[in-house]
Amino acid sequence: MFKHIALLGLIASSTGGLAAAQIQSQEKMVAWDIHKVLCTKPGRHGHQCKPQEAIFELVKELHDNGVKQVILSNISRESFCKLLRRYPDHFKYFDMKRSLANARLFTRKPHENYFKKFLKRNPDVRRSDIIFFDDKPKNVQGARDQYIDGQIFRSADQARTILKRKGLL
Repeated sequence: MFKHIALLGLIASSTGGLAAAQIQSQEKMVAWDIHKVLCTKPGRHGHQCKPQEAIFELVKELHDNGVKQVILSNISRESFCKLLRRYPDHFKYFDMKRSLANARLFTRKPHENYFKKFLKRNPDVRRSDIIFFDDKPKNVQGARDQYIDGQIFRSADQARTILKRKGLL
């Protein structure tokens, strides 16, 4: 019979063998779409949108509370980079290494490969501990199909209410 003890990401069995284990944190993460969530509806190009100040007040509050935040958007990489350069003070609250901005066909929301790619970037966070806000029901359902807590975004006040209910504010 094997007894396993989890310690610092390793499992030590009574036989002396070690195996890597994925220890997931108990922290929650908030993932935000860009268009019509963090920013206004874009013009012809994805970077032609403006930050919605009410939602960025909420983003800053979450950041000040130590909540990890990421971007999950179908914006093209080029447009995303332009948006980051145009509004650096707004996007400084997000962990860009954990974020995913991708406009490629078959790896866009709501496709399951999109969410799987995102989850690979965040192996230390349980799927159920990720709260994802998007304005499109099909994208929210795609997240839910991957056991991510998808929420349909309607307003900053509605998002605040959800985040309070989940204990993040």
